[in-house]
Amino acid sequence: MSQPSDADRPKDAAALVPLIALANRLGTIYGSDDISMLFYTLIRREMPQNLVELGTGLGVTTFWMAQALKENGAGALWTIDDGSHWEDPSELRRAVAPLRETAPFDGLSRGGLDYPGFIAEATRLLALEGQVTFAKERLDLTDDEFLATRGYGFLEKPVDLVFADITRGPDEILDVFFHFLPIFAESGSIFIDSASTSLSGYLFLEQLIGQLNAGKVPRRFLMTQSPQRRRLLMDLVAIRRFSLMHLIERKARKQNSTAWIRIEPVDYVPHPMTLMKM
Repeated sequence: MSQPSDADRPKDAAALVPLIALANRLGTIYGSDDISMLFYTLIRREMPQNLVELGTGLGVTTFWMAQALKENGAGALWTIDDGSHWEDPSELRRAVAPLRETAPFDGLSRGGLDYPGFIAEATRLLALEGQVTFAKERLDLTDDEFLATRGYGFLEKPVDLVFADITRGPDEILDVFFHFLPIFAESGSIFIDSASTSLSGYLFLEQLIGQLNAGKVPRRFLMTQSPQRRRLLMDLVAIRRFSLMHLIERKARKQNSTAWIRIEPVDYVPHPMTLMKM
């Protein structure tokens, strides 16, 4: 798909005002107030097409990413969450109450608002229906066939960016790589929230990235019953390079970091391909 020119992309600074309010009022609940703006900038800069968010939370990063896609003029975000943190509607209403002080969130329903309803209404009020697809579902990435059996729309073309905001342990990180590496674009990014300030997550990622770059295939990849999947994962490890950056906040809160894994072809030029200068 060809990218729209800069002149064709919408430039509406007013659309960022409610997103700033969203980040300021709800972002501290999951520590997403600052990282959401980084995602916005990165997406505007790199123009990825197919994004997946594992763990919607209250939609702070969801809507910042979606707004960047809208301004780019192309792309879609698939976000998945079972809503287990917000099974009590009264807790949800208390959490989102500060939003009602700011337009367009003053248009949120006053009564009977449940978790899927909140995500749907916020998406509509922000006019991001064309960018966001939300699925209320429990993720089970220990099941090798989980994604394939769900028929998610993001499976129709390569994934450019994954934001995993649900887990940070070694086994769970490997599950994310197991499922998404085979459907990943030639270059892109995987973000694991809070992994860089979890001791087990930090140490594991430091070891894992070194092993992948040395062509070593994790045992998790080889345990699948599908020989085709095993072969594909082995081949991908051989032809990709992996870069790890720990994004650490100077804030004393539980969710105060994000691990950024950049995946690119083994090549002598940068990816994604762009205008090169001598």
